[in-house]
Amino acid sequence: MKPRFAGKVAVVTGAGRPGGIGEAIARRITSEGGRCAVLDLCRQRADVPRERFADIDMLRGVATSLGEVGRPGLAIRCDVTEEADVRRAMQQVGDELGGIDILFANAGGGTGAGPVDQTPVSELDRKDWDYTVELSLTSVFLCAKHAVAAMRSRHGGAIVSTTSISAYHGVAGLSAYSAAKQAVSALTRSLALELADKGIRVNAFAPGITLTPYVRQRYEALAAERQDRSASELMQQFIAQRIPLGRAAQPAEMASVAAFLASDDASFMTGQTLFVDGGMRV
Repeated sequence: MKPRFAGKVAVVTGAGRPGGIGEAIARRITSEGGRCAVLDLCRQRADVPRERFADIDMLRGVATSLGEVGRPGLAIRCDVTEEADVRRAMQQVGDELGGIDILFANAGGGTGAGPVDQTPVSELDRKDWDYTVELSLTSVFLCAKHAVAAMRSRHGGAIVSTTSISAYHGVAGLSAYSAAKQAVSALTRSLALELADKGIRVNAFAPGITLTPYVRQRYEALAAERQDRSASELMQQFIAQRIPLGRAAQPAEMASVAAFLASDDASFMTGQTLFVDGGMRV
């Protein structure tokens, strides 16, 4: 059987940290015959000290490691909240890999700002709100905007965005992140209608708690503030209370859903958001 992504070029944003969902998506697409460009910020930001970003060596390491399962990837430093950066990155992918067939708009976050995962709206600083919305929502808009032209020249394609289960239930103190991620699903529906006649399908998936560096650092920060329980204990408490399957997900489990949505196996799906949450919303 021909690999599902043979001859396809995919862009994966937020893919610079080993162990993250972005890296897992890139490995899955590469293992099924695709070629991936992996994008990440590759610098730290003093204004959000709790956020830990990949550096260029990490990003290059992810790109190189894809050679273990297929062809090595293309590493591109990119701030997905800056339109000029996104335009340049998409052009580079087209120039070096021959086009774009799939966009995985995976970059997101912002819970380290403020921190916005523990701050009531009445106390939330505007700059922290803006940072979170730009990273988790505006980045999806910009990447889709500048990938679409390349997809049109390939006579179709797929956009798959990573939202969050946090967008679908109330979480006190998580307003900026939840609102931005909910908006990604709304943007997904609008894009699906706009791009259907171009042969471009647009879908999203909403991860539940997943064992990534991003999730671990959040629980580490919570544990440091509470000091009565470890990060592992806090995570296990949440899982026991909220996840029917009784465990957190592995990044590869998210990647399998993302790959499905990008593949011809989902050829009659567009405008949808799939929940991948271990039964949390049942």
